[in-house]
Amino acid sequence: MGALAGKLAATILPVLLFLFLLRALDSFKLLTLGRTLLAIGAGCLAAAASYLVNSAFFSALGPAADQWARFGAPPVEEALKAAYVVWLVRARRVGFMVDAAIAGFSVGAGFALIENLTYVRQLAGSPLIWALRGFGTAMMHGGTTAIFGMLSSSRAERANASGWRTFAPGSLAAIAIHTVYNLGVAPPLVSAVAALAGLPPLMGWIFLRGEDSLRKWLGDRLDKDMDLLRLISGGEFAGTNAGKYLRSLQASFRPEIVADMLCYVQLSTELSVAAKGDLLMREAGFPTPPDPQLPSKLQELRYLERSIGPAGRLAINPLLPAGARVGWEIDRLSSGLRRAGP
Repeated sequence: MGALAGKLAATILPVLLFLFLLRALDSFKLLTLGRTLLAIGAGCLAAAASYLVNSAFFSALGPAADQWARFGAPPVEEALKAAYVVWLVRARRVGFMVDAAIAGFSVGAGFALIENLTYVRQLAGSPLIWALRGFGTAMMHGGTTAIFGMLSSSRAERANASGWRTFAPGSLAAIAIHTVYNLGVAPPLVSAVAALAGLPPLMGWIFLRGEDSLRKWLGDRLDKDMDLLRLISGGEFAGTNAGKYLRSLQASFRPEIVADMLCYVQLSTELSVAAKGDLLMREAGFPTPPDPQLPSKLQELRYLERSIGPAGRLAINPLLPAGARVGWEIDRLSSGLRRAGP
């Protein structure tokens, strides 16, 4: 029993340490601990489902089971791990490569936890070999799903879309890395060392670039959002190209709906500014108490969404402050309000 516990500790604890190192590096604290734990749980469920699917194929294929392990298992496992990340991206629960990386790695860590529980009895050799092989496989699972999340989040933001094309490059990259790992072109110990040597630096580099991109986006968008609010509050919005576009919508929508559209743009921008201010305060290390007026603002925003309807929401999408990230900003403010509640 003690040897089994030692194997488990050697194979999974370093992965969890790396995960919480990523969380510590996230100066904006984009992903809460609760959502990180949910992602780990999703990875555990993905591993359980993967075990059932792979076991069925291994039994059915018999002598050809090794080929399934090399070429069939990677797409199945990566698809199951990616499912939760796809939901996060499409539901606007992640907005940047940084939080997508943490969420993806969390899913992979949960997957590796269950997989190591299943296969740890088969590990032989010294504790160092247990650690290298188990940790290498776990790092592969976490790294591939993190890379999938980062690429998918970046493409979703640039294209303001979440169709299959958004997720295809990340899926192909994850499957390719996983397949090469499973092919066994090098001894298992060498493959594990290669995963440990290659994936953390790659993830770290992308992670740091993601934080730089976030800082630049914050500065650029905050200035634009403030300018838009000044134009609306100062009565100068109607003379801008955005104002002319909004007036042109009167040909398709009733005047009161167009008025609600303007209110929606203004309120969305105010909330977007609040979300960006929250991020900047967190990075600077200051506490961020919730705005007492936030519940009523969110309620009004939901009313306006219903009033203008899906067609109106689509029509004014070019005017909204954060593009693909406006939903993420609203979700962030809402989740902060729930954490502060009784």
